[in-house]
Amino acid sequence: MVQLIRIYRTVLSDTTAALAMIQLFLRYNWTSCIMIYQNDAFVINGAKVISDTLTRNGSVIQHSIIFDIVSQKIQGDLKQILLSSTTRIVVLWASESSTSLIIENALTLNVLGPRFTWILSSRFPLTSFNQTYYQNLVGMLTVEPVPGILVNAPLNTTLLNAAYELWKEYEPETFPGSTKVNTYALFSFDATWALIQSLEKYCSNMENNSSSCVAFTGSSYCFHRRFINSKLLLNTMNSIGFLGISGPIQFNTNVTDRTNGSYYYA
Repeated sequence: MVQLIRIYRTVLSDTTAALAMIQLFLRYNWTSCIMIYQNDAFVINGAKVISDTLTRNGSVIQHSIIFDIVSQKIQGDLKQILLSSTTRIVVLWASESSTSLIIENALTLNVLGPRFTWILSSRFPLTSFNQTYYQNLVGMLTVEPVPGILVNAPLNTTLLNAAYELWKEYEPETFPGSTKVNTYALFSFDATWALIQSLEKYCSNMENNSSSCVAFTGSSYCFHRRFINSKLLLNTMNSIGFLGISGPIQFNTNVTDRTNGSYYYA
């Protein structure tokens, strides 16, 4: 069993997402909702965080509905549950693919707008729906993490442009254009860049700056290998800070989320 000493995130955790969602409830005086979530370990944990945060802030979850990822179906009668409830707010916490299936089902059952306001954790392509149904999608909200470039926050444009140039040079056929790059690609880049910056600082501080600073122990199989000086590397990561392509990057020992550069967009 591998014991994780610490986890750092450039994409914010569900705890921060829940706090962002609470702002909607407070602003519009919503006091209850129905929650739909898919039944895998990752999303179930996120749904619990959302549920606990809503409860602490005085909101009531009237019903919790499970979307089974094996059968690809809602467990229970979605239409009956929604129409018999007194709330008209539906929180959907699921992956992009599951979200599309659930919204398609809800569209067929006529339980989207204007009857209900849906709040989603994942965006989905509108192109998968007939344009005649677009009116039913009005009022649907998506709460998702975004990089600084989408909210006019500080970011390292020099590094961003350099990354794009390298991408276009080595894999031009996969480069979608700077305006169409998935936002999670920017978060992934900053995660990698944080590790590079930490290794560079850690190795430069060693008395004998050599390959020993990145020494591993264990078999050649990647999941059985361990970085020998992992604690020292993590301490180094706590000491660095830089302006990344998604915004400011800095970490703290006591939390998994980045300490700054947290942006959500509804």
